[in-house]
Amino acid sequence: MPRRLLHLSAMPQRFFFQRLLFTLFLIATSAYHASANAQFSSKPAGTSVITTPHVRAELIAQAPEGIAPGKPLWLGLRIEHQPEWHTYWKNPGDSGLPTQLDWKLPPGMDAGEIAWPVPHKIPLGNLANYGYEGTVLLPVPVQVSTAYAPGPLAKEAVFELHASWLVCRKECIPEEGQFTLAVPLRSTTALHAEAFAAARAAEPVPFDATGSSAKVDGQALELHIAGLPATLRGKELGVFPETAGVTNPAAAIAQSWQGDAWTARVPLSADRSASPDVLPVVLALGDQGWRAELPVQGGWPAVAAAAKVSPALEAALKANAAQPAPLTTSPAPFGAW
Repeated sequence: MPRRLLHLSAMPQRFFFQRLLFTLFLIATSAYHASANAQFSSKPAGTSVITTPHVRAELIAQAPEGIAPGKPLWLGLRIEHQPEWHTYWKNPGDSGLPTQLDWKLPPGMDAGEIAWPVPHKIPLGNLANYGYEGTVLLPVPVQVSTAYAPGPLAKEAVFELHASWLVCRKECIPEEGQFTLAVPLRSTTALHAEAFAAARAAEPVPFDATGSSAKVDGQALELHIAGLPATLRGKELGVFPETAGVTNPAAAIAQSWQGDAWTARVPLSADRSASPDVLPVVLALGDQGWRAELPVQGGWPAVAAAAKVSPALEAALKANAAQPAPLTTSPAPFGAW
């Protein structure tokens, strides 16, 4: 018989039961604290920061009046790109995929759509993409309803996010991450107020498109827009259709002003795959944008066969799906890499 079992069998019976009761007490106490921590812990499992060789991604929040029904609450994924790398806007342009955010929120909360900041045109040879370089924050408004009931002992709300993004230079790398963030319920959360303010300023401003329209003319889409701010008159504007597969992102755009009316001739994509009755379009000057929904007059010519992912991008996606890039959870500053 092993020595340890011999030792236990040699214990006086009363002492053995005392040790057994004490052990059971410790187990019960540990279980109680584990249960309490699961309900009221201020340190949820998970991370709010994920770094890869190409980006540093962080889940951040803005709750200037705390978290309660009717109070403003924003969540956002901030992406810091390594030089020469970029991720994509809702319409990625000639190639690419927009960043996807899948939320798991406490009951009584609903996440809105991404408030996409104005993108930039990113030329790649004879192609062009719409997206972001440097640092971008993708903010999402969260509505807190009266159904939200965290309980009298709760101190924080825990938000979970599964995000996926395609990051490209000359090659494209699909990446993803699981984020967790705990936000105090009753105190101000405004550490990233400047970043959220900048993102809101970069969100396109809706304007009344009355008297504005789009019309197909040959191999181009003619835009006629009235009602733009007077400060834009005479300026050359960036043009970003929200519907993918309509225009040629790399083509030059002829544009002009006639008084307060702006007109442009935007070449159609040779592989056009969409024929919207209404075309949402963002006009941009620097990091500011204006958004209109233009009715398309006169109909569309027949569409080309559905465009496929380019062979190079398809190969990159398959290769990286088989061997996903390693993700590192680290709070270290991006510049410290």
